[in-house]
Amino acid sequence: MATLRQVSRDEELEALRDKMTQYLPFSAGIHGFIEVILKCQLQQILDVKVYIPDAPQPSSLAVVTPSSSQKNMQSVTIFWDTENEDDEDVVRMLKTLPHWDWSAPTYFRVSPTAIYNKLQKYMKDGALTTKQMWCYMALDGHLFSLDNSKVPQFEIPEGFSIDSLRPEDLPTVVSEWKYKWTETQAGLESLVAKLPSVAIRRNQANGKKDSASQDSPPVSWSFLYHIGFLGNTFTVPEHRRRGLGTAVTLAMAESLRQKKLPVRSIVDSSNGASITYHRKLGFEKLCDVKIIVTLPSGKTIDDYAE
Repeated sequence: MATLRQVSRDEELEALRDKMTQYLPFSAGIHGFIEVILKCQLQQILDVKVYIPDAPQPSSLAVVTPSSSQKNMQSVTIFWDTENEDDEDVVRMLKTLPHWDWSAPTYFRVSPTAIYNKLQKYMKDGALTTKQMWCYMALDGHLFSLDNSKVPQFEIPEGFSIDSLRPEDLPTVVSEWKYKWTETQAGLESLVAKLPSVAIRRNQANGKKDSASQDSPPVSWSFLYHIGFLGNTFTVPEHRRRGLGTAVTLAMAESLRQKKLPVRSIVDSSNGASITYHRKLGFEKLCDVKIIVTLPSGKTIDDYAE
């Protein structure tokens, strides 16, 4: 019987990334994780493990876990070709994921609609999880991408300077972040220390250009998630409509272009302003995605989110 085996050598990861390329955009979650592992030393931040079937027959199934640093639930990103893989084979292989309990709370990060529908089916019929689980929809959204060979020119508005996020910026960052429950403090500190990020700050009182105050908190920021997507792009309300959000996003896009990483972002389908904003910057919608958490009956996300 086929089981999942860990992939760790660079040449195997490169081969898996290339294989996932043929399934884009639906495989963007796995593809993005592998790109960050290969190009940004992700293993120094998160002890990520990548699994594929150990079987003589080719399979599109790939699993990455953990998908975040939070400790109160399991986290995973999964992809397979839902049109060509047999459901029973997929379930049987997923059940061989080492040290895993499918009846425990699980954070599924970035599932295209077809994968989400299959996971829902496996929950309802008890094939993968028990029928005592229910699905919390953390985000119902769209995957957008920007061609990183066409990153528009941008300017930093007068009176501001740009640099990277620092560990001391995290209280400001998480205070405005809806999904802060997905990461620990230590996880976020490692993330902003190791992966690309952008912060815009007010200049020092001396007015010198590119002279941001060392103790000035960011007024606009973005960082790269472990999964290779732009994360938590935000501008504080009193500094909006000055072009800071555009500068932050395009600065991140340029940073990723230099590392030969794709520029991807997930937008809540109910956030019309953000959808319009991404399209104005040249992002194109690729597909619909879900971010879900499976929970035991009687429990809510508040029981696990800190």
